[in-house]
Amino acid sequence: MANSPILSGEPFSQEKTHELAEQFFRDGFVYIPGVLTPEEVTALRDKTDAFFDDPELAERTNPHLADVRYIQMGSHANSGETLPFILRNTIELDPIFRDMLLREPILSLAEAIVGENCKFCGQNVLRNLPGLSISSWHVDGSIHFPVSDEMPRHDPRLRMPVMWFTVQMALSDIDTLEEGPTQYVRGSHYSGRGPNTQENPEFEGNKPVSIFCKAGDIYLQDPQCWHRGAPNVSNKTRYILQSQYAAYWAYWRFNLCNGVPVPEDALQTADDRLLSLLGRSRPSE
Repeated sequence: MANSPILSGEPFSQEKTHELAEQFFRDGFVYIPGVLTPEEVTALRDKTDAFFDDPELAERTNPHLADVRYIQMGSHANSGETLPFILRNTIELDPIFRDMLLREPILSLAEAIVGENCKFCGQNVLRNLPGLSISSWHVDGSIHFPVSDEMPRHDPRLRMPVMWFTVQMALSDIDTLEEGPTQYVRGSHYSGRGPNTQENPEFEGNKPVSIFCKAGDIYLQDPQCWHRGAPNVSNKTRYILQSQYAAYWAYWRFNLCNGVPVPEDALQTADDRLLSLLGRSRPSE
């Protein structure tokens, strides 16, 4: 990381790494203060703002390339305006984002959770302008291990498998509920279900917990744990850098299947259903 504003960092001790990983497995999330330096935070936030303001990125729509995604303003702003919200696929844009994938103690924590030789599977920056949020309770993607109606939950003696997970890195202070902290329902990754309500989700007596944090703090998130970003009703902008790591087997299994080449002339004349199934588009598109 020569000449990079991102430090190489140092792993935590084996004991602390194990303790944090066990808390993650138990609760579905874990908060870790004081990981990034103020200089790193400033550099990442400045790069983020520059790319959000790039008109070429704003015009891109290719899901495999970096771009800026927009969100429809809701009732908080009483407006139908769309505003920039997610800077996607950031490792394409600048070495500073690629360096973050190797930053310790983040990488060693990822290895403790999804295994050695884990793989990159996503990186974005969320920039919540005042009044801007996706505040619905959800899990990321689908329920990986659903239970039947007759089952109240997964057996607590089981360690729920983690195929991939997200490292959330605060690039701004999020000190109050009005500033839109990330919220979790502890242990809900054992539910085998999606959130049981949008108003006040609860799992076995565990109610939402807000992650109040300072710029440079990080927190690790199981995608199956019920979570949301609380509405940002402050006058501050909320910045979160997200890096995602996958277990080696999951990455290679699905990546190799998805990457099988198909001749361009075949894609040009392919049935729409086949294109959808393959996750492809016609070359002309």
